[in-house]
Amino acid sequence: MLKREYRLTFGSINKGKNFKLPLFNLRIGENPLEINRFAFIISKKVDARATERNALRRKVRSCIEEIFDNIKPGNDFIFYPSALAKDKDRAEILEEIKRIFKENNLLK
Repeated sequence: MLKREYRLTFGSINKGKNFKLPLFNLRIGENPLEINRFAFIISKKVDARATERNALRRKVRSCIEEIFDNIKPGNDFIFYPSALAKDKDRAEILEEIKRIFKENNLLK
């Protein structure tokens, strides 16, 4: 579980970059803080059952927690996992996140 200070509670970024990937959509925006904040928004279109949506949220969050110390500070991230991510294992999701972060120079 991410600490409260690293959670993005309002769920919107006015100016930022959008990335549409097979496993998730990602919106990245800058924040005036020296920390990163994250939000994970999973629609009922992905799965109607709350237990499945929460399991997917925990899976994506655990990937972020693994690389958390390697992410450059000062950004807000909103993840919108797709229905395809529900069927993938954690390692595949982690590789996709690492790939998009490396491409955009967000890792230290």
